[in-house]
Amino acid sequence: MTRRSMRFLLAGIMMVTFAGCAAVQQPTPFRLTPDGAKEFALRMDQGNFWPSNLVVNQGDRVRLVIHSYYQFAQFSFPQFNITRQIPHDAPDSVEFVAAPRGWYDFYGYVSYPAYGSIILVHGVGGRNGDPLTIQGRLYVQ
Repeated sequence: MTRRSMRFLLAGIMMVTFAGCAAVQQPTPFRLTPDGAKEFALRMDQGNFWPSNLVVNQGDRVRLVIHSYYQFAQFSFPQFNITRQIPHDAPDSVEFVAAPRGWYDFYGYVSYPAYGSIILVHGVGGRNGDPLTIQGRLYVQ
């Protein structure tokens, strides 16, 4: 085997290795607060939630500190009976206990004032494919 073919082989192995590593879901960063809650900073911006997928353990007390970069925003987490207007200039927080196991969707309904009226922002995902919402997911393991 020549030195050049050896380099191509090693480059191919490295590409496959890196591609496999990218598919593994990384844990969502959170802060463990003094009162025992797992606190996530959740940003509503650019038609999405950042991060858009959260992973917690069953029974965890979860606090979402929501920052909105939209003039008008509403946060909704139907499975936990949470609906909250999120002010543009200050974060707001919601708290719940994560149970039972499974996937849960949360939504942001957002709009911008324009020309004296309100235009809804077209985001990704949304409830029943509705393009006027942004969507995130929580997985309770």
